[in-house]
Amino acid sequence: MITTYKKVFLFFCFLFFVTIHCLAQDSCYNCKLDSLEVALKTAKTIDKKIELITLLADLKLNSFGSGADSTVFQYIEALIEFSKSQKIKDIDSYKVLLEGLHFYTKKDFLNAQTAFIKSVELFDKTHKQIVSLLTVLRLTYNALGNQEDRYKLYTDKLQYYLVNGPAGNVAACYHSLAGYYLYKADYNLAISDYLKASDMYKDFNERASRNILNVVANTYKDWGNYEKATTYFNTIVPKAKLANDSTGIIFMYINLSSMNRLQSNYAQSLVFADSALLYDSHKITGYTAEAYVEKAGALTGLNRLDEALHYLDLAKKVVDSFHLKIFAAYGSLESDYGYYQYYLALEKYDVAVTYLLEAYKKSVEEKSNRLQLKYLKELSIFYGLHNQPALAFNYTKKFYDLTDSLDSENSAFKIAQYENEKKELQQNDSLNVLKQQGAIQAAVIKKNNAMLWGSLIAIILISGSLFFVYRQYHLNKKTLLSLRKTQRQLIIAEKMASLGELTAGIAHEIQNPLNFVNNFSEVNTELIEDLKSERSKQKSERDEQLEDELLNDIAENENKITHHGKRADAIVKGMLQHSRSGSGAKEQTNINALADEYFRLSYHGLRAKDNLFNAAMKTDFDETIGDINIIPQDIGRVLLNLYNNAFYAVNDKKKQAGNNFGPIVSVSTKKLGDKVEIKVSDNGNGIPQKIVDKIFQPFFTTKPTGQGTGLGLSLSYDIIKAHGGEIKVGSKEGEGTTFTIQLTAN
Repeated sequence: MITTYKKVFLFFCFLFFVTIHCLAQDSCYNCKLDSLEVALKTAKTIDKKIELITLLADLKLNSFGSGADSTVFQYIEALIEFSKSQKIKDIDSYKVLLEGLHFYTKKDFLNAQTAFIKSVELFDKTHKQIVSLLTVLRLTYNALGNQEDRYKLYTDKLQYYLVNGPAGNVAACYHSLAGYYLYKADYNLAISDYLKASDMYKDFNERASRNILNVVANTYKDWGNYEKATTYFNTIVPKAKLANDSTGIIFMYINLSSMNRLQSNYAQSLVFADSALLYDSHKITGYTAEAYVEKAGALTGLNRLDEALHYLDLAKKVVDSFHLKIFAAYGSLESDYGYYQYYLALEKYDVAVTYLLEAYKKSVEEKSNRLQLKYLKELSIFYGLHNQPALAFNYTKKFYDLTDSLDSENSAFKIAQYENEKKELQQNDSLNVLKQQGAIQAAVIKKNNAMLWGSLIAIILISGSLFFVYRQYHLNKKTLLSLRKTQRQLIIAEKMASLGELTAGIAHEIQNPLNFVNNFSEVNTELIEDLKSERSKQKSERDEQLEDELLNDIAENENKITHHGKRADAIVKGMLQHSRSGSGAKEQTNINALADEYFRLSYHGLRAKDNLFNAAMKTDFDETIGDINIIPQDIGRVLLNLYNNAFYAVNDKKKQAGNNFGPIVSVSTKKLGDKVEIKVSDNGNGIPQKIVDKIFQPFFTTKPTGQGTGLGLSLSYDIIKAHGGEIKVGSKEGEGTTFTIQLTAN
């Protein structure tokens, strides 16, 4: 009997702890539903019941969009009923939310969207965390296909929540914007925003954070970086299994099946597809259809075509029953593409292409750039192989038109910008530690020197102190050497930071020539196949005019490949020159071209870090200057530092002044007798007169901690002096700053 009472007592203690923990929060996404529902049944006061019902409503809304639970209606209706006799916070917001949920269940997505947006605005007045509502609102944009409106709303909301909070709403906005970028096939920004959301979700919603990493792995897979995808999958697998997150595990197995199929590991792909179906056996969802399609793809690859058709038909039944779209929150449901691959394996090409055309049509309707690019490329190859050059050319042109229209800055190295930014922040932390150590060591030297002089005076009285002085002298010498080593490390760190800022701009510059090289190479492969096909015919049947046209097209494409290859080569050589350490040798250099190149690289580097950043760029180059004798990589570092400071200044003023301010950064060159003058100007806030004389001092910076080393202008000053030139600054507070460099022309 005592044991039974003890168990009951421990249970209620645990229940009390969970309840108190939940009630202390605005929302509790890591709380257990069962515990909250039990606590609600045992709650004795109306206030506690209202608080628990509010938490349960928020949690139930979190799973509403997936169709898993519609009891959210009951809890919101209970809050409305209580509001008749009690004052309940945000009750008007919940009433509008309930209207939107009713519209959503009737598939009236437009009115649902309108109600959800109004509810968001009302909740924002009390700064409530509404992660679930922002997530459900995102689904209405998917259903209506108005992705650009989605981008505008969540961009505006992100700016609002970054200033006003709460942090959970910031995470939800990053999550929604990542989905938009995925529609646009901008993998760089998609992964970056997914990772930002995941990092923020860690603090209050572990399941959401884990599921987003699953999406990141899948996106890296679609991007073609299988190594990164595997790294993230290996991170998620044990966590998902430990949490017994069946939905997350199913999604993970589907993605692993897809990745192995794309790498032609069909047997392993089949194992993962079966694992997904095993976990999903208790209910039929969009994930079930996706697993059927993946299994059919693996079976097609293994040439088990009868079985493949069976699972494609099963997938089609699920798609038709639930009216599932080709691209939604559960992923890409490419059943038509599965039929295309199946009939392609059967060599029934006329039937196969009808399914491929249907898949392309649906991708256009869903405005999924990623799937459109995939299907356009496949259609171009298909018609090229089947001797229909006109259609092949038509779809190739559509492919390039869509590629050109994408204003993305995907990295050429297929690593999301956010991962590089995190590494840069870690480097800045290390740099700050080095600066602190340098300051401490300088203080130690000062203290030890004082002790040394005291010892020298005392040596007159105590001859035995000679040993102490000798020992202390060597300690000071060792400390001084350590300080000099620290200073060298800081200088190297500044140069590496400069190289890091170049990398983002260079990635943008090199992406275009590499894309052209790849695309023209693929087109040439198709043209060569067409030429081979034509020449295999009897001489009387051959079309010599067509052969000449194909040869001319191949030659023209080869010229374009060579041209863009040289462009990429020039960019890489420029980067290698910038990264070299040491003084280097002077060489004849076109100063106008050098100034213009680093101007563009600085701008694109900052744009890659902050896609909202924008500024007008003005140039005025004196074409009579010609080449001058300089070390181009050193002068390039100076110009890059001045450009970065100018863009930082105008961006900072833009944040303060708002849309009424137009940021402008300009660079000009001019020949003055035997000298060349370079001016870099901005219309930022300017430099206060009292600190103008200090800006070339080492370690002096006006930027916040972690954003500047204080070495950029100091190193620039030393480089210009080493070239026998001068660097001056002119600034008017509130109007802007101009840096003037004078170099010898010969």
